Amino acid sequence: MAARCATPPGSLRSVVSAGKMIGLRLCILIFAVLTLNSQVAWAQQCSDTTFVQRAYQDLLLRQPSASEVTFYVPAVQSNGRQAVALSLLASQEYALDLISGSPTVVAGWYQNFLGRNPTPTEAQFTLNLEPVRDGSIIAVLLSGAEYRTHAITLNPAISDDSLKLVNQMFKDLLGRNASSSELAFFGAALSSGKTAGDVATAILSSDEYLSGVIGRAYLRMLRRPATQSEINFSLSPLKSDARPDEDLLAILAGSSEYCSSTVQPPPAFQLQAPATTFPALNSVTIPSNLSLLPAVQFGPLEASSNAAILGLQVVVSSDEARIASLNAEVSRLNDQITLLNSLLVNESLTITDLTNTLFGAPRAPPTLEAAQAAQKDAQDKVAQAVASAGPGNALVQNAQANLAQGDAALAAGDFSTAVKRYRLAFLLAGNALK
Repeated sequence: MAARCATPPGSLRSVVSAGKMIGLRLCILIFAVLTLNSQVAWAQQCSDTTFVQRAYQDLLLRQPSASEVTFYVPAVQSNGRQAVALSLLASQEYALDLISGSPTVVAGWYQNFLGRNPTPTEAQFTLNLEPVRDGSIIAVLLSGAEYRTHAITLNPAISDDSLKLVNQMFKDLLGRNASSSELAFFGAALSSGKTAGDVATAILSSDEYLSGVIGRAYLRMLRRPATQSEINFSLSPLKSDARPDEDLLAILAGSSEYCSSTVQPPPAFQLQAPATTFPALNSVTIPSNLSLLPAVQFGPLEASSNAAILGLQVVVSSDEARIASLNAEVSRLNDQITLLNSLLVNESLTITDLTNTLFGAPRAPPTLEAAQAAQKDAQDKVAQAVASAGPGNALVQNAQANLAQGDAALAAGDFSTAVKRYRLAFLLAGNALK
């Protein structure tokens, strides 16, 4: 899995605040540079490269490597986006996530139904069953003796063990307790010779369960709930589909809404053949200590969101040439800071106007306590600058003048002006210390 990375550069607000130290034009220039360094708004762009990155994020819960992007971008152009999404969904890596084979990334079936990680042998056995309908493997897990023991333990209020099993299936698959009539119906089925697997399969084939599959798919891929009409639209084809979960995810990934912020009508439920899968995705290694690894307790939607956050810095970091150029530009801009310090006093009010224009005027004027806190910070910083650069330094003298103006404003009860002068004194003294 891709390594976790730091968050991307700071916000526009921090850039404008920095502008108080270096002047309006330089502030805007730095903002433009940093904006180029953090252009990752998925909803505003959908190049083939962006699609591959987002599909990995949403389906494999990580960011792709450079070689994976290089492999799949031509496949998007020749096979289409749905086919590429199906390629990821047909991979062993995707299947490993489903069965709790990546417990530090996402909770899978073993965690959800048995409360533990699979052993390496169980993980390999389940991988060998793929590709099959997800419900087939879930039904196998829910029909075992371990799940029955688990269900009996978790349902102490029900006296009959078979009904405890039925109720736990309802909680795990539908997110609710079974009604008295449902308990009676399925309890009678078990008494008449039906197996736990038969009961699980019946629940997994129900409209209620499939509606949940549709709702989770829309949240995962389109970041919004499915409407009732969209659920109704997909129910019928899902019932006859061999791999309904994966095919629906792929159809949504191939839809025009997937890389757009505009809600679109439900996409046509048309099945496609998957594109060729990147070889490494089918060469997963099951950790020998899999059953002992710590397990997270969240599902694919949360794991996808985590991958998106980590992907922000991955996108920024991937273009080494641009980063080197930006670093050189920032270095050049830092050299200009000293030359522009003389413009600070005249431009500080302009910077304030810009801040208010961008973010609105402050909600409340500074208080006496805020002004006194700013005064202390400025006094300490100016004292350090005097000791380090000497009282004859031009920046130190400018800082002392602003400190005095702040004191005068504080005495007059003008806390807003006092805070501005104290902050300016603090910045000037800080420059003198460099």
